[in-house]
Amino acid sequence: MPNTMRALLTGTGSLRVGTVPIPVPEPGQLLVRTAAVSLNNADASSGGVERVAGYEFSGEVVGGDDTLLGQRVMGTAPAAFAEFVAVDRRHVVPVPARLAPAAAAALPVALFTEHGALTVAGMEPGQTVLVTAGSSALGLIGIQLARVLGAARVLATTRTAGKRALLERVGADLALCADGADLADAVLEATHGAGADVVLDHIGGAMVDVVIGSTAPGGVVVSVGRLAGAEATIDLFGLARRRVRLHSVSYGFTPPEVIGDRLAALAPVVLPAVADGRIAAVIDSVHPFDDAAAALERLRGGVAEGKVVLTLT
Repeated sequence: MPNTMRALLTGTGSLRVGTVPIPVPEPGQLLVRTAAVSLNNADASSGGVERVAGYEFSGEVVGGDDTLLGQRVMGTAPAAFAEFVAVDRRHVVPVPARLAPAAAAALPVALFTEHGALTVAGMEPGQTVLVTAGSSALGLIGIQLARVLGAARVLATTRTAGKRALLERVGADLALCADGADLADAVLEATHGAGADVVLDHIGGAMVDVVIGSTAPGGVVVSVGRLAGAEATIDLFGLARRRVRLHSVSYGFTPPEVIGDRLAALAPVVLPAVADGRIAAVIDSVHPFDDAAAALERLRGGVAEGKVVLTLT
């Protein structure tokens, strides 16, 4: 094995191909030869020292644990946009046999984030689930997960009328083209005044107060994403009157058991659903590793429907 590898470097607001040392796995880590990586909005940073970008990948175990050598895995780790990645062994799961590398790379973060949010919400079969920003990469998986976990009805929102068909294709019973104060009225009308039992909000900002008004009395709102900002002003009386429980989730690499536990929780129901196709990544486009700049522009342009993926093989 060579001593250096190609990697995508960030820190300048873009991505450029560079050469860096191949990482040496520490105890408890695996070394994975990367087959594909998936872009996320946070992958291109500005104003800092250049570093290897990315944190979502699929590939083959080539070191760190002899019992796993040759196993195809998908997972998450810092510095994932490279030919090799060192990853905590708790931060990968097996890739189902028929799943292509690009599709596998597009799944891990959305799977454990959305499943974690639905777990925090205590979602039960037969409930109505509302997913805001349903056409986002997280939202598309959230819709499918809610369906697999037994939701009686799944509502999803989009700002773009042309994406309503996409939401319905992945499992939404009703796609609402509303993301302002009118959303609560639309949800209450669609549920005959009952509201949604569980809300996964990927927008944040002013939307948090709106979705509280969209929630059934005694329901749960989980703040998952912050597309409109991390700060929100809410009507506490409205929260109290509807007896709504409000949670916020975010999953980081420290302590490592946070993501480890969330990935381990996928095994009983979620990974089998991926294996049989009930949950599938929505891939917008697949690009060669060297075309990372164009792929990032596609993501930033706001026109992507699903994940933008780079392949190394």
